[in-house]
Amino acid sequence: MSKQQKKQRSFLPWVSLGIGTICLFAALFLSLTAKALPKPEKNIEEEDIHPQFQSEKVAAMTNLGVLDDQVKPLQQTTRAIISGTHEAEFRGTKFIQRNPYGFTLELLTVGKEEVIRDFLKQREDRDKFIYFRLSNENQPDRYILAYGLYPNEPQANRALQNLNLNLPHSLHPAVQPLSTYAKQVNDMGTDELSSDAKLYEVNLTNAPVPRATSLPNPIQTATDVLERSSSTASEPQALNVH
Repeated sequence: MSKQQKKQRSFLPWVSLGIGTICLFAALFLSLTAKALPKPEKNIEEEDIHPQFQSEKVAAMTNLGVLDDQVKPLQQTTRAIISGTHEAEFRGTKFIQRNPYGFTLELLTVGKEEVIRDFLKQREDRDKFIYFRLSNENQPDRYILAYGLYPNEPQANRALQNLNLNLPHSLHPAVQPLSTYAKQVNDMGTDELSSDAKLYEVNLTNAPVPRATSLPNPIQTATDVLERSSSTASEPQALNVH
């Protein structure tokens, strides 16, 4: 082996060490440069965010509406009739309950109470007339004018044959049991009102209205009090002569 080749072999380790050192410094430089660079921010608007919903099972209610038969819905068409605004012949629930097996002669059915009132005002024998108000959920109110109260149907039929009230020919009286009206009568009759109730008559008269007067200001300052006290002290006092 020549001297030249020996020199070349002796330089190879140093060349390899230099190249390795250069590569190491290059790697360290690149890593430091990469850390120093700012990271790009994520664009939140461009991200596709899909919310996740968890499905929940709803239990079925099998007993919905079971109280419809016990608790009836409120009917906006029904109206409350105040007792005491009817004629003396008006009868209600207690009259039907006191005579569950009684019979009467039904004379006419009308939709307005004023018709029955006008009819009764023209009669002098109105003591045996009675009338009811029938109320139904699916029908308008009706008023039944009847005559008499009988304990059984045969007596009611005999009264119908001997009936002589000079009624118009358009009216056709018929025997009816009071029980047919029981479910439709829910009023307080005039006969249920207390007979001991006293009636008072109020007479109204014209009275003059008093004029409005200006009241003193209740808020007084310390200056007002001092001025009033000084003016009182400056006034001459009267002498009492005995």
